[in-house]
Amino acid sequence: MDPGGYINEGGQLKSSNGQKYIINNPPRGRYCSNAAIVTLIGLIVVLLATSIGLLVLVLHLERLCPASPAPTGNELPSSGNDDGAIQYTSSFNGVTRAPSNPKLNTFQRRRQHETGSGEAEQDEDYIDDSAQIVPDPVPDEAEEDAKDASDQISRVDDWLPHKYILIIEPNVARTVNNGTVTIEIERNRRSTTYGPNGASPLPRVVLDIKDIRILSTTVYSTDTSDQLQYDAYYGDQNTSFVINLKGGPRDRLHQLANVTLVLNFESKLSDTLQGFYRGFYTDPDAPDGRNWFASTQFSPIDARRAFPCFDSPDKKATFAISVVRPAEKHMTLSNMDRSGQYEERPGFIRDVFEVTPRMSTYLVAFVTSDLELAQPADPTFKPAVNIWTRPDVRHHTSYVHRLTMRILPFLEEYFGLPYHLRKIDMVAVPDFGFRAMENWGLITFRESALLVPEDNNRSSSAKHTETVASVVAHELVHQWFGNLVTPRWWNDLWLKEGFATYLSYVCLNFVEKRWRPFEMFVQKELQDAFEKDADRNSHQISFPVTTDADIRRIFDPISYSKGAAIVRMMDNFLGTRAFKAGIGEYLRRFQFTNAEQDDLWDLLTVHGHRAGTLPAELDVKRIMETWTLQPGFPVLTVERNGTELRISQQRYMLPTRTASDDTRWYVPFTVVTQGRDDIKPIPVHWLPFENASMTLTIHAAADEYVYVNDERAGYFRVNYDYAMWKQLTNNFSKLPPLTRAQLIDDAFNLARAEFIQYDIPITLILLVVQNPYDMVSWAAMARSLTYITNMISREPAYESYLAVMRAVLRPTFDDIGFEDQSTDGHLEMMHRERIVGLACLFGIDKCSLQAQTLYRRWMSDYRDNQIPPNLKEIIYCTSVRDGGVPEWNFAFKRYQETDNPSEKELILNALGCSVKPWLLTKYLNMTIDPHSGILKQDGVRAFQAVATNYAGNDIALNFLYENIDKIHAYYGDGFSTLSKMIDSVTLMMSQLQHKERFDRFARKAHRLGLATVEKSIRLAKEQIMNNIYWRSNSYYQFERFLQQLIRDMHINLY
Repeated sequence: MDPGGYINEGGQLKSSNGQKYIINNPPRGRYCSNAAIVTLIGLIVVLLATSIGLLVLVLHLERLCPASPAPTGNELPSSGNDDGAIQYTSSFNGVTRAPSNPKLNTFQRRRQHETGSGEAEQDEDYIDDSAQIVPDPVPDEAEEDAKDASDQISRVDDWLPHKYILIIEPNVARTVNNGTVTIEIERNRRSTTYGPNGASPLPRVVLDIKDIRILSTTVYSTDTSDQLQYDAYYGDQNTSFVINLKGGPRDRLHQLANVTLVLNFESKLSDTLQGFYRGFYTDPDAPDGRNWFASTQFSPIDARRAFPCFDSPDKKATFAISVVRPAEKHMTLSNMDRSGQYEERPGFIRDVFEVTPRMSTYLVAFVTSDLELAQPADPTFKPAVNIWTRPDVRHHTSYVHRLTMRILPFLEEYFGLPYHLRKIDMVAVPDFGFRAMENWGLITFRESALLVPEDNNRSSSAKHTETVASVVAHELVHQWFGNLVTPRWWNDLWLKEGFATYLSYVCLNFVEKRWRPFEMFVQKELQDAFEKDADRNSHQISFPVTTDADIRRIFDPISYSKGAAIVRMMDNFLGTRAFKAGIGEYLRRFQFTNAEQDDLWDLLTVHGHRAGTLPAELDVKRIMETWTLQPGFPVLTVERNGTELRISQQRYMLPTRTASDDTRWYVPFTVVTQGRDDIKPIPVHWLPFENASMTLTIHAAADEYVYVNDERAGYFRVNYDYAMWKQLTNNFSKLPPLTRAQLIDDAFNLARAEFIQYDIPITLILLVVQNPYDMVSWAAMARSLTYITNMISREPAYESYLAVMRAVLRPTFDDIGFEDQSTDGHLEMMHRERIVGLACLFGIDKCSLQAQTLYRRWMSDYRDNQIPPNLKEIIYCTSVRDGGVPEWNFAFKRYQETDNPSEKELILNALGCSVKPWLLTKYLNMTIDPHSGILKQDGVRAFQAVATNYAGNDIALNFLYENIDKIHAYYGDGFSTLSKMIDSVTLMMSQLQHKERFDRFARKAHRLGLATVEKSIRLAKEQIMNNIYWRSNSYYQFERFLQQLIRDMHINLY
């Protein structure tokens, strides 16, 4: 029936009474009889009753037999055949098809057996749209209950892998991998997985898979070589492959100790930089101008995308890896040295590699490509260090090669353990999601994180060299912390990432001491940790990881930077000798196995007591669990009354001090007085967890200053009473560099949280600018001003703010100058970049003019770039911002043509500096266009450049809202791409209209089921509410102080 109600009887159209009608003149009368209506209703009732009956029957059968999914055309038959193989006839479409009940995972199936319930837990997660300025805290339990049940991890421990034999062949053209994996497994007698009604454990094997199709399976006893019968099926959500052994006496099955699995499979060669993936780089000699490669990124849980495995850090095993490649591809690398090479078939080579030590699946790696050996191993140095790159950039590897051969011996001595493999291959992968990955023996890097140009025309900036050195050191530390000893589960990720981050600075303090690495640590890692840990929704360092989304989002500044900060704090209160002895024994005792934080605490306690640096009544576990098992950090408030100090603690929490809770810590702190003896060590005092405050007697005259937290070794902020602040500001130039930096940073952040008013941080600004060469203080001030700048860049007070900043900056800018000096060292170049960056940011005319002059000179001859390497980022950004379309187009052309990875990143940042809306919109659209020339690895950088531009912030949010589904599909969920975009887009949002627009985005993300970003959305909402609070309260106070400064300094706004 069409919408007009006409009936087609198969011939000429008539009305229901048989009357012919004229087109466009509707017939009159009834169009169907009463009998027809009754018949139709009867049919509907019969169909409805039949449907209900079938539904009840299906639910009843599924309740009785939950482990055997109903046939869907994708189920695995029982192994009734003699050889135990599973045969398939369907074609592989790149993904494993959905099982019968996608709402239940393996864990929930098991619970059905136990409870007799066929229902999955309802998804209770929702987006909170409340507009409270200070939202109520969300208990951890509520957050856990709100998690999507379909994402819950099932940790089945019935069997443990002993050895993998993997043969894999990537097909770049078809985007698939063909492979065979043989896994020798042994029964885990300590497993806590039980069958129905508490029965003894069933001989079930659960393998992790993702986008994998199992072609055939053979199972046999390793001890007797007898083939075993089994049932097999895909687990729900297709994230597991379950093999239930059967056929034979039940008791005999339960006596099985060792089993071998042989699985033929097809997996997906992805385009999302996850698992085993493909990529390409521009090569004019390649047939289509693209030279394709295949590389791996298995951390944290993507080995299961490449081959069936037990993809958990505690399931360590050895790996014998073979990779089949086309003969025209020049090289294949893996974790170990190649032991053989054979012709697989005409035109194809099989590279066979030695067996690895016991290690976790996330550390397995292989690369097949036409990359070249840029830096061959020095035959006099062990282990062999090889660096592989594209041919065009092979001359950018000398610095890292030298650096690696200095760091490795240092770490061997520091840990008291040798590096355990015979080689380290370091590969600059042309398209790579992370900055680097510590795969044992085969470290993979983003090109910009490994390559350092050293020639005259394209030398790197000091900042880039420093970044590369930090990344390389971090990955080398992982060869011990992470590879040799691995955290048992992801909740203790900080055990490898926190240690690797901190000890990378220890390495740099050895190889590049002139850089003052621990000042770098305070400026970067400590501040990154403080920023993320000040939120109500921050998480503890070690928290229950129960979903895939948890695993991916735990790779954040809390695990890395806060982890590093508390490791540094331990190093300081235990003393370096006890600290080194403790971690050395930890590595020796747990090498090739797994450990938890309690294992580390026990050993550090022993060595701390032995050295006498840890009080006898304390142990490290008791102290450090207050830092690892609860979120946040304290602010110590110090009040002085003559020779007595009253020190109290409370949690620092934004947006205001009244938002704090009753969290407490064991706080190690030091007190320094003006007249102290510099020779004697500074004693460590303890503010107990049980007490919110304590009183301490000091030996200092009333007119002598006192400060707390020498060298900023403790992970906390410090506030003082007003008289103490005044003493410290009056003696500012006499204080050690890190103490000056601490005062600046703490003052700005204490004012932000309303512990103090903004007169103190503004006073410190005026003190800093009196000394143009106080590098540490300038660095602290520059970072502290970032939040203020973001908050008022769209407010009326911005004009006054710019006027004040120009007035106080101009003398230093004139003194430091635009040009590098021949006598400049690393720190001087970094300082010049900082000063020039501030001058151009705040619109000092001379800075903008010089930047544009140099940029236009480059535009006149792109082959001759005379811009100083340390100022490129500033000059590019300033010129694109103050220029027009020609400047933007020129920059993008250079991005496409340069083969210098660090140069590409500078240009990507600059392209987002434009204030032209249409250019910014065009730029964002290019980040999800595979033909735009922007690599996937660079998409987040491009987005962040626009989102943190006051002219692009609204555009970025609109782009995110309109394209969230495309972004998720294009980038996948492996690198928190969407989360990083969300974090950056909310930094400048400070009005209720911003909150309303972001809430709209959040609801859309929730409707799309993007569980991996819901934590980021909660944090982003808190960020917006904190900003709104600041704008509603502190903004006006800050504006008054600016106006007072303008009057006092006689600044002319016009």
